[in-house]
Amino acid sequence: MSSELAGAFFEACDRGEVDALRDLLDREPGLTHARDPQGATGLHVAVRHPEAVRLLIERGADPNARDVGDHALPLHFAVGHGPLDSVRALLDGGSDPRGPDDLHRLDAIGWAACFDDARRDVIDLLVERGARHHVFSAIALGDPDLVRRVVEEDPEALARRLSPFEQEQTALHYVVAPPDGLVGGRFRTGEHYATLALLIELGAELDARDADGRTPLEIAMLHGDREAARILHEAGATASVPAVEPSPERAPDSTGGIRGLAPMLAVPDIERTLAWYRSVGFELDGTHAGADGRLDWASVSFGPARIMFVPAGGAWRDADRLTLWIRTDRLDELHATLRRRQLARAGAALRGEAADGPEIPFTRDLHSAFYGQREFGILDPDGVELNFYQPIDGDGS
Repeated sequence: MSSELAGAFFEACDRGEVDALRDLLDREPGLTHARDPQGATGLHVAVRHPEAVRLLIERGADPNARDVGDHALPLHFAVGHGPLDSVRALLDGGSDPRGPDDLHRLDAIGWAACFDDARRDVIDLLVERGARHHVFSAIALGDPDLVRRVVEEDPEALARRLSPFEQEQTALHYVVAPPDGLVGGRFRTGEHYATLALLIELGAELDARDADGRTPLEIAMLHGDREAARILHEAGATASVPAVEPSPERAPDSTGGIRGLAPMLAVPDIERTLAWYRSVGFELDGTHAGADGRLDWASVSFGPARIMFVPAGGAWRDADRLTLWIRTDRLDELHATLRRRQLARAGAALRGEAADGPEIPFTRDLHSAFYGQREFGILDPDGVELNFYQPIDGDGS
């Protein structure tokens, strides 16, 4: 088949243009098995459009085909951000409601529960069709009774881990803080401390280490979560805590490692905002669209000045506050210094001792992001997030 025909097919899938799809499939039935440059099938691309999903399945598209990036079914993407009717159409078409073996080790039910707000109507449908909860989906739903039932029914439930992309977090790590990556969940509102206590009661390993060697207590201390740290500490959890250091007179990276600063603003309508900034002379540096096709990040510049935008109230982790992105070529040194200080101060707080200087709560520990940079984030006393980053290629210029 021609690349032009394939391009038109995937564009019609993305837009949900059923008449165009029908015409293209009449001309080339094999399009149902075609892959786009990212390794997705038409069904993966079309999940926002139930009628397009139904047509593709009627024409022979495989509802159990895996994409290349996440080894995920179309169902995974549908339960994450597609309408309920698309989920139902895929299940009616024969998609496996469990959706095991995806890259994130979450199964389809985890994609509906653990990335953002849990989609309870979708989860109910998956369970009705045969999906089973695991400990992470139960935690994300904020349902202690469900957590208890999952653990009682599966002796290995508490040994389950997320993937290396989520630092192989255990249930205890996950309930304390999201991994440094895509998986998050919005259940950590204060009521999750009861789930933390329950997991400890059920026998979760207190000092299990994630792929970066951190215990749940160290995660709580890094994030400045004193209540989680207290619960874990009183249960007997341990952490490697350095001695408290005196506060320096200036930041450890103040002598030349910083290469630039850009604010990131949460705005109601990225397209409208971009149009305004470009009208006054800003250049568009780049954009990123989510799986639903809508822009979820954009960057503009005016000479050396740069501003980034995310949608207000969206799934992006920084969508509800001002964030500052600071580029440095001394990322590891800066991270090690600030991390050591935060752990020392949190350790002093656990022991009831006074520490010199304020806490430096981390929003994310050092990790490699999928968009090509290593980064970590901290919060200032007013809730402004400072994200320090360095390109993975090491170019700090």
